[in-house]
Amino acid sequence: MTRSVTWDLVKKDWWLYRLHIVISTAAGVAALGLCFRGGEVAGVIGGVWIFTALVIVACMLPVSAIVNERKKQHLPFVMSLPVSVREYTAAKLVSSVGMFLMPWLVLVVATVALIEVRGFLPKGSIPFAVIVLLLPFVGFCLITGSALVGESEGWTIAATVACNSSYWLAWFLIARTPGLMNLAKGHTAVWNGQLLWIVAAELGVIAGTLALTFFLQSRKRDFV
Repeated sequence: MTRSVTWDLVKKDWWLYRLHIVISTAAGVAALGLCFRGGEVAGVIGGVWIFTALVIVACMLPVSAIVNERKKQHLPFVMSLPVSVREYTAAKLVSSVGMFLMPWLVLVVATVALIEVRGFLPKGSIPFAVIVLLLPFVGFCLITGSALVGESEGWTIAATVACNSSYWLAWFLIARTPGLMNLAKGHTAVWNGQLLWIVAAELGVIAGTLALTFFLQSRKRDFV
């Protein structure tokens, strides 16, 4: 019974916020279409457009699926169902991460495939494309964690502002890492130790944030 209710909560979020996924994916696909036209200018504009689409959905999903659920007083009804705090937290994390992964995976795979097939960017840029597109995933997890644990719109806004104002710094640090930008101009994708370390750090932050969110949230006794 409880497992059924937990899964129903996941499906409920996917149904309610399906439009977010469709719009963000469509915007990213349109940007990929621009990249497909070829040319340096089209590639830069399309790349920024793809990144922006992911950043927007990373901000919108936690607000819609978590903050608004509390603001609109839907949470008391949800918690009146036969579901524990741990199960609610698990359902919310699974639904939120799942919704974000849909457009993210589509755009990452399509971007890598487009570089391989169309060659609008050197193939050496593939590792950097993956690293850059992981940044909105990191931001999404931090915003989602703040929305769940912070229990307020203020914490969510603060996390959103902090993440969105930090992307440029991450780009700058990656671009300034000695020797890495030369690899991006190569004709083959090279995953050296520095690039793998950056990817591992991003994945570590994602996993650590989700785990910490579940731990802190599941320890609460009353958060309605």
